[in-house]
Amino acid sequence: MVDGLHKLNIAAVWAIYHGQAVDRTVMETLLSAVNRVVVVDNRAAVTSPLEGYDELSDLSERGDLHLIRNRNAGGLAGAYNRAVEWLQKAHPEIDCLVFLDEDSDVSALQPFLADHEVSALLAATTTAAVAPVPRDLATGLRSKRMQFVSAWRLRYLPRDCKGLLPVAFVINSMSVWRMQAMRRLGPHDEGLGVDHVDTDYCIRARRAGLQVYCHGDYSFGHRIGQRQRFSVLGVQMQAGGHGPKRRYMIGRNTMWLARRSLLHEPGFTLLCGLRLAYEAVGILVAEEQRSAKIGALLRGALSGLWAR
Repeated sequence: MVDGLHKLNIAAVWAIYHGQAVDRTVMETLLSAVNRVVVVDNRAAVTSPLEGYDELSDLSERGDLHLIRNRNAGGLAGAYNRAVEWLQKAHPEIDCLVFLDEDSDVSALQPFLADHEVSALLAATTTAAVAPVPRDLATGLRSKRMQFVSAWRLRYLPRDCKGLLPVAFVINSMSVWRMQAMRRLGPHDEGLGVDHVDTDYCIRARRAGLQVYCHGDYSFGHRIGQRQRFSVLGVQMQAGGHGPKRRYMIGRNTMWLARRSLLHEPGFTLLCGLRLAYEAVGILVAEEQRSAKIGALLRGALSGLWAR
């Protein structure tokens, strides 16, 4: 456990979906940075034990490690909700929660949490979450952060932004959320499943008067889909590389959030439209199965536009 965190009690949730094993080195790295780790086995319809977990008995005997088998019920949102529910019952003393997935490099977590500016924000009642900046492992590009200027407008920050900055959104993985804020916001939306679960939660935090921050001095390797780097008119962009099924979910969830935000933050609704256009450009310029993916994206968007 890192010193100097204003005596915050921090837990981590590690969700496993694609993998078949728990990496001991990763678990030891996490337990050097936080008080306890909840592993959520989110593999769908898998009955075999999670390889390597039983070999961590020396860690679990200390009460630092707990396993939940969720079988992808409610998608990633369901995995998070089951972990939060268990922690609130078994360890109500937890102050903050780090969300992680198997596609993230956790080596930056300990120095990030040890930063006194980060720990000070995590102790503030007006903070919802603080996160480092993700850097895609396939393309090497840092994700762009954005800020709300008004209900009608958002602006992008440079990829190489530095220091602590209030932002509109952070991704799930490596984001550190205050448990007090999460109690106010309630569970993650399991109807979304995977895509935009984090976006929805950040929007709810903003509407509750809480702030989300990123720290540009810290970045971590992260993989989402099979991203490919390309440029349009000199602008560096990333194609997601997801298959048609995932593209359907992206289109549907994006339109769901657009509908929910139309009256409160029309600027975000416009951003959702631009997000779908960006997704389509990436498919057309840099990916294969273009017709299938574009068709799935459009069907998902139409479903999100009209269906509940």
